[in-house]
Amino acid sequence: MSSRKLLTNFDNVPKMEIGPLAQNCLTNTVGNTRYPKAKPQTDALTAALTPYLAAASILHPTPTQTAELNQLRTALNAALSAVAQMANLLYPDDEAALLSTGLALTKERERHTTLEAPLRFQLVDGPTPGTLCAKAKRPPHAVALKYLYTLDPTDADIEWYVVVVRDGDALLTQCKSGDKVYCKVAAVGGDTDQQPFTDVLSRIAQ
Repeated sequence: MSSRKLLTNFDNVPKMEIGPLAQNCLTNTVGNTRYPKAKPQTDALTAALTPYLAAASILHPTPTQTAELNQLRTALNAALSAVAQMANLLYPDDEAALLSTGLALTKERERHTTLEAPLRFQLVDGPTPGTLCAKAKRPPHAVALKYLYTLDPTDADIEWYVVVVRDGDALLTQCKSGDKVYCKVAAVGGDTDQQPFTDVLSRIAQ
């Protein structure tokens, strides 16, 4: 099933490209058998495009004309967006139908099913007695780091404490001075929860 939709925001389309894009949309959508009820949207797009092209053709616009052009561009963007939204609603899973409007699809989301294990993992003394800090570098495409730590890795029913951070250090507090703490870390952000952990490191809390 397709997850890509038509772009609905045209604010960043360059000035030299927005007119041809809108004209191409009209050429492709008017009379398109996939969109027999699109006349309100195409009429609105035509009504927005005609004055925009006239204003954009002025070589040396006055400040007032520049302000008017900006207003016309906003209206043109909205009219294009209305066509895109209509098509997205009608054909949420049909890329061919969406592309037949002459508009562009969103970029396909990159998939990173399995991430690399975090880098430069280390355990250091914490800011207060009886704590430790875990440090690691997020691998590419990760959105966070998930630290698991325990005081007894040999227990058949290991109780792992979990700390998740976006960046920076993870403070391990479920210990006291003299405890030997065992810790490992995995990246968060892949398409599965089964992400590889680093090797387990240990350190005695001071």
